[in-house]
Amino acid sequence: MQNDPSFEPAAPAHHRLASRRSRPVRRKKMSTLTKTLMWVGSGLLALILIGVLLTSLLRGGEESASEVPATDYLILTSSDVSNRVRVEGHVSPGTVESVTTYLTSPISSVTVEPGDRVELGQNLATIDASALQGELDSQRTTLDGQVTSAQSALTAAQGAYDNYSAGINNGTNPDILAAQGAQRTANEQLTVANDDLSAQREALAASGNDPALATEVRAAESAQRIAAGAKADADTGITTARSAADTQLATLATELETARSALTTAQTTRDQALEKLQDDINSATISSPINGVVMNVAKPGAPATGPVVTIGDDSKLTITTKVREADIASIKEGNKVTFTSGSTGSKEYTGTVTSVASIADSVQQSDSEAAGAPAGSSDPTFTVEIEVTGDREGLQLGSSVKAQIITAEEASTLSLPLDAVYTNDAGTEAVVVAVPTDSGTYTLEERSVKTGLANDVDIAVTGGDVAEGDMVLTPGEKYRSQLGQNVTLGSGMSW
Repeated sequence: MQNDPSFEPAAPAHHRLASRRSRPVRRKKMSTLTKTLMWVGSGLLALILIGVLLTSLLRGGEESASEVPATDYLILTSSDVSNRVRVEGHVSPGTVESVTTYLTSPISSVTVEPGDRVELGQNLATIDASALQGELDSQRTTLDGQVTSAQSALTAAQGAYDNYSAGINNGTNPDILAAQGAQRTANEQLTVANDDLSAQREALAASGNDPALATEVRAAESAQRIAAGAKADADTGITTARSAADTQLATLATELETARSALTTAQTTRDQALEKLQDDINSATISSPINGVVMNVAKPGAPATGPVVTIGDDSKLTITTKVREADIASIKEGNKVTFTSGSTGSKEYTGTVTSVASIADSVQQSDSEAAGAPAGSSDPTFTVEIEVTGDREGLQLGSSVKAQIITAEEASTLSLPLDAVYTNDAGTEAVVVAVPTDSGTYTLEERSVKTGLANDVDIAVTGGDVAEGDMVLTPGEKYRSQLGQNVTLGSGMSW
Protein backbone atom coordinates (compact mmCIF):
# COMPACT_ATOMS: atom_id res chain seq x y z
CA MET A 1 0.00 0.00 0.00
CA GLN A 2 2.93 2.31 0.69
CA ASN A 3 4.08 2.09 -2.87
CA ASP A 4 0.70 3.16 -4.21
CA PRO A 5 0.99 6.79 -5.29
CA SER A 6 -2.73 7.38 -4.50
CA PHE A 7 -2.24 6.25 -0.95
CA GLU A 8 -1.46 8.94 1.59
CA PRO A 9 -0.31 7.74 5.02
CA ALA A 10 -2.04 8.97 8.13
CA ALA A 11 -0.35 11.68 10.17
CA PRO A 12 0.95 10.94 13.67
CA ALA A 13 -1.54 11.17 16.56
CA HIS A 14 -0.20 14.38 18.09
CA HIS A 15 -0.31 16.01 14.67
CA ARG A 16 -3.92 14.93 14.27
CA LEU A 17 -4.84 16.36 17.68
CA ALA A 18 -3.22 19.65 16.90
CA SER A 19 -4.96 19.80 13.59
CA ARG A 20 -8.32 19.19 15.17
CA ARG A 21 -7.78 22.09 17.57
CA SER A 22 -6.89 24.48 14.80
CA ARG A 23 -9.70 23.61 12.44
CA PRO A 24 -12.45 21.07 12.14
CA VAL A 25 -11.95 18.18 9.66
CA ARG A 26 -14.75 16.78 7.65
CA ARG A 27 -14.31 13.31 6.13
CA LYS A 28 -16.06 12.33 3.00
CA LYS A 29 -17.53 8.92 3.25
CA MET A 30 -16.18 6.51 0.53
CA SER A 31 -18.53 4.33 -1.39
CA THR A 32 -18.38 0.51 -1.26
CA LEU A 33 -17.19 0.33 -4.90
CA THR A 34 -14.35 2.71 -4.23
CA LYS A 35 -13.17 0.66 -1.28
CA THR A 36 -13.33 -2.56 -3.32
CA LEU A 37 -11.24 -1.08 -6.15
CA MET A 38 -8.65 0.20 -3.71
CA TRP A 39 -8.22 -3.25 -2.10
CA VAL A 40 -7.81 -4.97 -5.47
CA GLY A 41 -5.19 -2.41 -6.58
CA SER A 42 -3.27 -2.83 -3.35
CA GLY A 43 -3.21 -6.63 -3.85
CA LEU A 44 -1.91 -6.36 -7.37
CA LEU A 45 0.75 -3.92 -6.26
CA ALA A 46 1.84 -6.31 -3.52
CA LEU A 47 2.18 -9.18 -6.01
CA ILE A 48 4.27 -6.99 -8.28
CA LEU A 49 6.51 -6.00 -5.39
CA ILE A 50 6.99 -9.65 -4.36
CA GLY A 51 7.96 -10.61 -7.94
CA VAL A 52 10.44 -7.77 -8.14
CA LEU A 53 11.91 -8.79 -4.80
CA LEU A 54 12.29 -12.46 -5.82
CA THR A 55 13.89 -11.47 -9.13
CA SER A 56 16.24 -9.15 -7.29
CA LEU A 57 17.19 -11.90 -4.84
CA LEU A 58 17.86 -14.38 -7.65
CA ARG A 59 19.96 -11.91 -9.58
CA GLY A 60 21.80 -10.92 -6.46
CA GLY A 61 22.69 -14.60 -5.82
CA GLU A 62 24.10 -14.98 -9.29
CA GLU A 63 26.13 -11.79 -9.04
CA SER A 64 27.63 -12.93 -5.75
CA ALA A 65 29.50 -15.81 -7.55
CA SER A 66 32.65 -14.01 -8.85
CA GLU A 67 34.26 -15.12 -12.10
CA VAL A 68 37.75 -16.67 -12.30
CA PRO A 69 39.43 -15.71 -15.60
CA ALA A 70 40.58 -18.51 -17.90
CA THR A 71 44.22 -17.53 -17.34
CA ASP A 72 43.90 -18.31 -13.60
CA TYR A 73 42.99 -22.01 -13.72
CA LEU A 74 43.98 -25.27 -15.38
CA ILE A 75 42.93 -28.90 -15.49
CA LEU A 76 45.52 -31.03 -13.69
CA THR A 77 47.16 -33.43 -16.18
CA SER A 78 50.27 -35.61 -16.38
CA SER A 79 53.37 -34.22 -18.07
CA ASP A 80 57.15 -34.22 -17.77
CA VAL A 81 58.88 -31.91 -15.31
CA SER A 82 62.57 -31.28 -15.86
CA ASN A 83 65.43 -28.99 -14.96
CA ARG A 84 67.14 -27.58 -18.03
CA VAL A 85 70.20 -25.52 -18.87
CA ARG A 86 69.68 -23.35 -21.94
CA VAL A 87 72.65 -23.00 -24.29
CA GLU A 88 73.42 -22.02 -27.87
CA GLY A 89 75.78 -23.46 -30.47
CA HIS A 90 76.17 -24.56 -34.07
CA VAL A 91 75.75 -27.86 -35.90
CA SER A 92 79.13 -29.37 -36.82
CA PRO A 93 80.20 -32.64 -38.45
CA GLY A 94 81.48 -35.33 -36.14
CA THR A 95 84.84 -35.38 -37.97
CA VAL A 96 86.50 -32.71 -40.09
CA GLU A 97 89.27 -33.68 -42.53
CA SER A 98 91.52 -30.97 -43.97
CA VAL A 99 92.92 -32.45 -47.19
CA THR A 100 96.42 -31.06 -47.69
CA THR A 101 99.49 -31.79 -49.82
CA TYR A 102 103.21 -31.31 -49.15
CA LEU A 103 103.52 -29.94 -52.67
CA THR A 104 103.83 -26.18 -52.93
CA SER A 105 103.10 -25.92 -56.64
CA PRO A 106 100.04 -23.96 -57.76
CA ILE A 107 96.61 -25.60 -57.70
CA SER A 108 95.62 -26.45 -61.27
CA SER A 109 91.94 -27.17 -60.69
CA VAL A 110 89.31 -27.91 -58.04
CA THR A 111 86.45 -30.18 -59.09
CA VAL A 112 84.12 -29.69 -56.10
CA GLU A 113 82.33 -26.82 -54.38
CA PRO A 114 81.18 -26.21 -50.80
CA GLY A 115 78.06 -28.22 -50.12
CA ASP A 116 78.92 -31.03 -52.54
CA ARG A 117 78.69 -34.55 -51.14
CA VAL A 118 81.80 -36.62 -51.89
CA GLU A 119 82.79 -40.25 -51.45
CA LEU A 120 85.98 -41.95 -50.30
CA GLY A 121 88.57 -41.87 -53.11
CA GLN A 122 86.75 -39.28 -55.22
CA ASN A 123 89.05 -36.81 -57.06
CA LEU A 124 88.85 -33.34 -55.56
CA ALA A 125 91.65 -31.24 -57.08
CA THR A 126 94.92 -31.38 -59.05
CA ILE A 127 98.29 -29.68 -58.47
CA ASP A 128 100.61 -28.49 -61.29
CA ALA A 129 103.22 -31.32 -61.55
CA SER A 130 105.11 -30.29 -64.71
CA ALA A 131 108.26 -29.26 -62.79
CA LEU A 132 108.18 -32.55 -60.87
CA GLN A 133 108.01 -34.56 -64.08
CA GLY A 134 111.08 -32.76 -65.46
CA GLU A 135 113.01 -33.40 -62.26
CA LEU A 136 111.99 -37.08 -62.34
CA ASP A 137 113.36 -37.52 -65.87
CA SER A 138 116.65 -35.77 -64.96
CA GLN A 139 117.12 -37.74 -61.75
CA ARG A 140 116.43 -41.05 -63.50
CA THR A 141 119.26 -40.43 -65.99
CA THR A 142 121.78 -39.45 -63.28
CA LEU A 143 120.89 -42.20 -60.86
CA ASP A 144 120.78 -44.91 -63.52
CA GLY A 145 124.37 -43.90 -64.48
CA GLN A 146 125.48 -44.24 -60.86
CA VAL A 147 123.97 -47.71 -60.68
CA THR A 148 125.73 -48.74 -63.91
CA SER A 149 129.11 -47.57 -62.56
CA ALA A 150 128.58 -49.45 -59.32
CA GLN A 151 127.64 -52.56 -61.26
CA SER A 152 130.85 -52.35 -63.30
CA ALA A 153 132.95 -51.97 -60.15
CA LEU A 154 131.27 -55.01 -58.67
CA THR A 155 131.94 -57.05 -61.80
CA ALA A 156 135.63 -56.11 -61.69
CA ALA A 157 135.91 -56.92 -57.99
CA GLN A 158 134.18 -60.23 -58.49
CA GLY A 159 136.56 -61.13 -61.37
CA ALA A 160 139.66 -60.24 -59.32
CA TYR A 161 138.49 -62.33 -56.40
CA ASP A 162 137.52 -65.29 -58.54
CA ASN A 163 140.86 -65.28 -60.44
CA TYR A 164 143.00 -65.00 -57.33
CA SER A 165 140.98 -67.67 -55.53
CA ALA A 166 141.34 -70.00 -58.53
CA GLY A 167 145.14 -69.44 -58.54
CA ILE A 168 145.34 -70.55 -54.95
CA ASN A 169 143.08 -73.51 -55.45
CA ASN A 170 144.70 -74.85 -58.67
CA GLY A 171 148.32 -74.10 -57.70
CA THR A 172 148.97 -71.34 -60.20
CA ASN A 173 149.48 -68.52 -57.72
CA PRO A 174 152.82 -67.01 -58.76
CA ASP A 175 154.05 -66.21 -55.25
CA ILE A 176 153.31 -69.71 -54.03
CA LEU A 177 154.87 -71.18 -57.18
CA ALA A 178 158.07 -69.14 -56.62
CA ALA A 179 158.29 -70.31 -52.99
CA GLN A 180 157.76 -73.86 -54.08
CA GLY A 181 160.56 -73.53 -56.67
CA ALA A 182 162.93 -72.13 -54.05
CA GLN A 183 162.04 -75.00 -51.76
CA ARG A 184 162.84 -77.57 -54.46
CA THR A 185 166.21 -75.96 -55.15
CA ALA A 186 167.05 -75.89 -51.45
CA ASN A 187 166.09 -79.53 -51.11
CA GLU A 188 168.34 -80.49 -54.04
CA GLN A 189 171.27 -78.48 -52.71
CA LEU A 190 170.87 -80.02 -49.27
CA THR A 191 170.86 -83.50 -50.82
CA VAL A 192 174.09 -82.74 -52.73
CA ALA A 193 175.67 -81.30 -49.60
CA ASN A 194 174.70 -84.34 -47.57
CA ASP A 195 176.09 -86.71 -50.20
CA ASP A 196 179.36 -84.77 -50.48
CA LEU A 197 179.79 -84.74 -46.70
CA SER A 198 179.24 -88.49 -46.52
CA ALA A 199 181.82 -89.13 -49.27
CA GLN A 200 184.40 -86.86 -47.65
CA ARG A 201 183.96 -88.55 -44.31
CA GLU A 202 184.40 -92.01 -45.90
CA ALA A 203 187.55 -90.87 -47.68
CA LEU A 204 188.98 -89.44 -44.44
CA ALA A 205 188.30 -92.69 -42.62
CA ALA A 206 189.97 -94.70 -45.38
CA SER A 207 193.08 -92.45 -45.42
CA GLY A 208 193.72 -92.86 -41.77
CA ASN A 209 192.78 -89.29 -41.00
CA ASP A 210 194.78 -87.57 -43.71
CA PRO A 211 195.01 -83.90 -42.65
CA ALA A 212 194.16 -82.68 -46.15
CA LEU A 213 191.08 -84.86 -46.24
CA ALA A 214 190.11 -83.63 -42.78
CA THR A 215 190.10 -80.10 -44.19
CA GLU A 216 187.82 -81.27 -47.00
CA VAL A 217 185.45 -82.85 -44.45
CA ARG A 218 185.20 -79.61 -42.53
CA ALA A 219 184.42 -77.70 -45.76
CA ALA A 220 181.72 -80.27 -46.65
CA GLU A 221 180.18 -79.94 -43.19
CA SER A 222 179.99 -76.14 -43.61
CA ALA A 223 178.36 -76.51 -47.01
CA GLN A 224 175.89 -79.00 -45.57
CA ARG A 225 174.94 -76.58 -42.81
CA ILE A 226 174.42 -73.81 -45.33
CA ALA A 227 172.23 -76.03 -47.48
CA ALA A 228 170.16 -77.11 -44.44
CA GLY A 229 169.62 -73.44 -43.54
CA ALA A 230 168.54 -72.66 -47.06
CA LYS A 231 166.16 -75.61 -46.89
CA ALA A 232 164.59 -74.24 -43.67
CA ASP A 233 164.24 -70.77 -45.23
CA ALA A 234 162.59 -72.27 -48.29
CA ASP A 235 160.10 -74.16 -46.10
CA THR A 236 159.29 -70.91 -44.27
CA GLY A 237 158.91 -69.19 -47.64
CA ILE A 238 156.19 -71.64 -48.60
CA THR A 239 154.20 -70.86 -45.40
CA THR A 240 154.71 -67.12 -45.90
CA ALA A 241 153.59 -67.27 -49.50
CA ARG A 242 150.45 -69.19 -48.65
CA SER A 243 149.60 -66.76 -45.79
CA ALA A 244 150.17 -63.76 -48.05
CA ALA A 245 147.90 -65.30 -50.66
CA ASP A 246 145.15 -65.85 -48.07
CA THR A 247 145.53 -62.24 -46.92
CA GLN A 248 145.28 -60.97 -50.47
CA LEU A 249 142.23 -63.12 -51.09
CA ALA A 250 140.57 -61.69 -47.97
CA THR A 251 141.35 -58.19 -49.20
CA LEU A 252 139.79 -58.95 -52.54
CA ALA A 253 136.74 -60.41 -50.75
CA THR A 254 136.38 -57.15 -48.77
CA GLU A 255 136.65 -55.13 -51.95
CA LEU A 256 134.02 -57.40 -53.50
CA GLU A 257 131.61 -56.81 -50.60
CA THR A 258 132.29 -53.08 -50.74
CA ALA A 259 131.46 -53.06 -54.45
CA ARG A 260 128.35 -55.11 -53.82
CA SER A 261 127.20 -52.68 -51.05
CA ALA A 262 127.96 -49.72 -53.29
CA LEU A 263 125.73 -51.20 -55.96
CA THR A 264 122.94 -51.85 -53.47
CA THR A 265 123.25 -48.28 -52.15
CA ALA A 266 123.17 -46.85 -55.65
CA GLN A 267 120.11 -48.91 -56.54
CA THR A 268 118.31 -48.01 -53.28
CA THR A 269 119.14 -44.33 -53.66
CA ARG A 270 117.88 -44.39 -57.23
CA ASP A 271 114.69 -46.28 -56.38
CA GLN A 272 113.83 -44.13 -53.36
CA ALA A 273 114.52 -40.86 -55.13
CA LEU A 274 112.53 -41.83 -58.19
CA GLU A 275 109.73 -43.32 -56.07
CA LYS A 276 109.46 -40.11 -54.05
CA LEU A 277 109.31 -38.01 -57.19
CA GLN A 278 106.72 -40.37 -58.63
CA ASP A 279 104.71 -40.19 -55.40
CA ASP A 280 104.90 -36.42 -55.58
CA ILE A 281 103.55 -36.54 -59.10
CA ASN A 282 100.84 -38.99 -58.07
CA SER A 283 99.92 -36.79 -55.09
CA ALA A 284 99.23 -33.97 -57.48
CA THR A 285 95.81 -35.61 -57.85
CA ILE A 286 94.04 -35.06 -54.51
CA SER A 287 91.27 -37.47 -53.54
CA SER A 288 88.81 -37.60 -50.65
CA PRO A 289 89.92 -39.60 -47.58
CA ILE A 290 86.33 -39.98 -46.29
CA ASN A 291 82.67 -39.81 -47.22
CA GLY A 292 81.21 -36.44 -46.35
CA VAL A 293 80.27 -32.92 -47.37
CA VAL A 294 82.66 -30.32 -48.79
CA MET A 295 82.93 -27.42 -46.35
CA ASN A 296 85.64 -25.27 -47.95
CA VAL A 297 87.90 -25.25 -51.04
CA ALA A 298 91.03 -23.32 -52.05
CA LYS A 299 91.14 -21.15 -55.15
CA PRO A 300 92.78 -22.55 -58.34
CA GLY A 301 96.06 -20.83 -59.16
CA ALA A 302 97.04 -20.30 -55.53
CA PRO A 303 100.02 -22.19 -54.05
CA ALA A 304 98.94 -25.36 -52.25
CA THR A 305 100.33 -24.22 -48.89
CA GLY A 306 97.26 -25.03 -46.76
CA PRO A 307 94.11 -27.13 -46.86
CA VAL A 308 93.08 -27.60 -50.47
CA VAL A 309 89.66 -29.04 -49.54
CA THR A 310 87.98 -29.35 -46.13
CA ILE A 311 85.45 -32.19 -45.74
CA GLY A 312 83.03 -32.82 -42.90
CA ASP A 313 81.94 -36.36 -42.06
CA ASP A 314 78.27 -35.73 -41.33
CA SER A 315 77.47 -39.35 -40.53
CA LYS A 316 77.64 -38.01 -36.98
CA LEU A 317 76.61 -34.46 -36.07
CA THR A 318 77.76 -32.60 -32.99
CA ILE A 319 77.03 -29.32 -31.23
CA THR A 320 79.77 -27.50 -29.35
CA THR A 321 78.51 -25.04 -26.77
CA LYS A 322 79.74 -22.99 -23.84
CA VAL A 323 78.17 -23.41 -20.37
CA ARG A 324 78.36 -20.92 -17.52
CA GLU A 325 80.27 -21.78 -14.39
CA ALA A 326 77.05 -21.72 -12.34
CA ASP A 327 75.49 -24.48 -14.49
CA ILE A 328 78.43 -26.76 -15.29
CA ALA A 329 78.20 -28.80 -12.06
CA SER A 330 74.69 -30.02 -12.96
CA ILE A 331 75.68 -31.26 -16.44
CA LYS A 332 76.92 -34.82 -16.89
CA GLU A 333 77.83 -37.04 -19.83
CA GLY A 334 74.69 -38.83 -20.99
CA ASN A 335 72.29 -35.94 -20.21
CA LYS A 336 69.48 -35.71 -22.76
CA VAL A 337 69.27 -32.60 -24.93
CA THR A 338 66.48 -31.04 -26.96
CA PHE A 339 67.15 -28.27 -29.45
CA THR A 340 65.78 -26.28 -32.36
CA SER A 341 67.70 -25.02 -35.36
CA GLY A 342 67.53 -21.67 -37.04
CA SER A 343 67.21 -23.44 -40.39
CA THR A 344 64.19 -25.58 -39.40
CA GLY A 345 62.07 -23.27 -37.26
CA SER A 346 60.19 -24.87 -34.36
CA LYS A 347 61.01 -28.49 -35.19
CA GLU A 348 62.57 -30.12 -32.13
CA TYR A 349 65.57 -32.43 -32.31
CA THR A 350 67.28 -34.56 -29.67
CA GLY A 351 70.86 -35.13 -28.58
CA THR A 352 73.08 -36.47 -25.81
CA VAL A 353 75.92 -34.83 -23.91
CA THR A 354 79.12 -36.71 -24.82
CA SER A 355 81.82 -34.54 -23.26
CA VAL A 356 81.98 -32.03 -20.40
CA ALA A 357 85.18 -30.02 -19.96
CA SER A 358 86.70 -30.10 -16.50
CA ILE A 359 88.83 -27.03 -17.16
CA ALA A 360 87.49 -23.59 -17.98
CA ASP A 361 88.04 -22.30 -21.50
CA SER A 362 90.04 -19.36 -20.17
CA VAL A 363 92.60 -21.77 -18.66
CA GLN A 364 92.81 -23.94 -21.78
CA GLN A 365 93.36 -20.87 -23.91
CA SER A 366 96.21 -19.38 -21.92
CA ASP A 367 97.69 -18.00 -25.15
CA SER A 368 94.47 -16.23 -26.11
CA GLU A 369 96.05 -12.79 -25.75
CA ALA A 370 98.63 -13.69 -28.36
CA ALA A 371 95.78 -14.79 -30.61
CA GLY A 372 94.08 -11.42 -30.23
CA ALA A 373 91.37 -12.53 -27.77
CA PRO A 374 90.58 -10.46 -24.66
CA ALA A 375 92.61 -11.43 -21.61
CA GLY A 376 90.76 -13.16 -18.77
CA SER A 377 87.05 -13.27 -18.09
CA SER A 378 84.91 -12.54 -15.05
CA ASP A 379 82.43 -15.21 -16.16
CA PRO A 380 84.31 -18.44 -17.00
CA THR A 381 82.72 -20.87 -19.44
CA PHE A 382 83.21 -24.59 -20.00
CA THR A 383 83.00 -26.43 -23.32
CA VAL A 384 80.29 -29.10 -23.66
CA GLU A 385 80.02 -31.46 -26.63
CA ILE A 386 76.59 -32.76 -27.70
CA GLU A 387 75.99 -35.56 -30.21
CA VAL A 388 72.81 -35.31 -32.29
CA THR A 389 70.60 -38.39 -31.98
CA GLY A 390 67.38 -39.47 -33.65
CA ASP A 391 65.85 -37.61 -36.58
CA ARG A 392 68.27 -35.23 -38.36
CA GLU A 393 66.15 -34.28 -41.37
CA GLY A 394 66.51 -30.62 -42.22
CA LEU A 395 69.64 -29.96 -40.12
CA GLN A 396 72.33 -28.04 -41.99
CA LEU A 397 76.03 -27.93 -41.14
CA GLY A 398 76.84 -24.62 -39.49
CA SER A 399 73.22 -23.85 -38.53
CA SER A 400 72.72 -22.11 -35.20
CA VAL A 401 70.83 -23.99 -32.52
CA LYS A 402 69.13 -23.18 -29.25
CA ALA A 403 69.43 -26.19 -26.96
CA GLN A 404 68.19 -27.26 -23.56
CA ILE A 405 70.29 -29.73 -21.59
CA ILE A 406 67.99 -31.77 -19.33
CA THR A 407 69.87 -32.19 -16.04
CA ALA A 408 66.98 -33.79 -14.06
CA GLU A 409 63.57 -35.12 -15.06
CA GLU A 410 60.40 -36.65 -13.64
CA ALA A 411 58.45 -38.14 -16.54
CA SER A 412 54.67 -38.60 -16.77
CA THR A 413 53.89 -36.95 -13.44
CA LEU A 414 51.22 -34.48 -12.39
CA SER A 415 52.66 -31.00 -12.68
CA LEU A 416 51.61 -27.47 -11.80
CA PRO A 417 52.91 -23.96 -12.34
CA LEU A 418 55.02 -22.86 -9.38
CA ASP A 419 52.51 -20.11 -8.48
CA ALA A 420 49.74 -22.65 -7.97
CA VAL A 421 51.38 -24.05 -4.81
CA TYR A 422 51.51 -22.13 -1.52
CA THR A 423 52.22 -22.92 2.11
CA ASN A 424 49.04 -22.76 4.24
CA ASP A 425 48.66 -21.77 7.88
CA ALA A 426 49.42 -25.33 8.99
CA GLY A 427 52.81 -25.12 7.26
CA THR A 428 52.01 -27.63 4.53
CA GLU A 429 51.94 -27.18 0.78
CA ALA A 430 48.49 -26.72 -0.71
CA VAL A 431 46.57 -25.64 -3.78
CA VAL A 432 43.12 -24.18 -4.41
CA VAL A 433 40.77 -26.47 -6.34
CA ALA A 434 37.49 -25.39 -7.98
CA VAL A 435 34.94 -28.14 -7.22
CA PRO A 436 31.82 -28.14 -9.46
CA THR A 437 28.34 -27.75 -7.86
CA ASP A 438 24.90 -28.78 -9.10
CA SER A 439 23.99 -25.17 -9.92
CA GLY A 440 26.83 -24.81 -12.47
CA THR A 441 29.14 -22.84 -10.20
CA TYR A 442 32.33 -24.00 -8.48
CA THR A 443 33.25 -24.03 -4.80
CA LEU A 444 36.83 -23.16 -3.90
CA GLU A 445 38.45 -25.79 -1.68
CA GLU A 446 41.97 -26.19 -0.31
CA ARG A 447 43.78 -29.47 -1.08
CA SER A 448 47.15 -30.58 0.31
CA VAL A 449 49.89 -31.63 -2.11
CA LYS A 450 53.33 -33.22 -2.01
CA THR A 451 55.80 -31.84 -4.53
CA GLY A 452 58.97 -33.06 -6.15
CA LEU A 453 61.26 -31.77 -8.88
CA ALA A 454 60.84 -28.08 -9.71
CA ASN A 455 62.28 -25.73 -12.28
CA ASP A 456 61.78 -22.03 -13.03
CA VAL A 457 58.23 -22.66 -14.28
CA ASP A 458 56.75 -26.01 -13.16
CA ILE A 459 56.78 -28.25 -10.14
CA ALA A 460 55.99 -31.98 -10.03
CA VAL A 461 53.14 -33.23 -7.82
CA THR A 462 54.12 -36.53 -6.22
CA GLY A 463 51.18 -36.98 -3.83
CA GLY A 464 48.45 -35.32 -1.79
CA ASP A 465 44.69 -34.84 -2.17
CA VAL A 466 44.65 -33.91 -5.87
CA ALA A 467 44.12 -36.09 -8.90
CA GLU A 468 44.29 -35.80 -12.65
CA GLY A 469 41.32 -33.80 -13.94
CA ASP A 470 41.06 -31.48 -10.90
CA MET A 471 40.50 -27.79 -11.70
CA VAL A 472 43.40 -25.97 -9.99
CA LEU A 473 43.67 -22.20 -9.64
CA THR A 474 47.13 -21.24 -10.76
CA PRO A 475 47.78 -18.21 -8.55
CA GLY A 476 46.96 -20.19 -5.40
CA GLU A 477 47.97 -17.45 -2.96
CA LYS A 478 45.60 -15.03 -4.68
CA TYR A 479 42.51 -17.22 -4.17
CA ARG A 480 43.18 -18.80 -0.78
CA SER A 481 41.27 -15.92 0.84
CA GLN A 482 38.12 -16.99 -1.09
CA LEU A 483 38.07 -20.61 0.14
CA GLY A 484 34.48 -21.81 0.56
CA GLN A 485 33.04 -19.26 -1.87
CA ASN A 486 31.28 -20.06 -5.11
CA VAL A 487 32.83 -18.90 -8.38
CA THR A 488 32.29 -19.27 -12.09
CA LEU A 489 35.07 -20.07 -14.54
CA GLY A 490 35.68 -17.75 -17.45
CA SER A 491 35.93 -19.14 -20.95
CA GLY A 492 38.92 -18.82 -23.24
CA MET A 493 42.48 -20.14 -23.23
CA SER A 494 43.52 -21.46 -19.85
CA TRP A 495 46.91 -22.93 -18.92
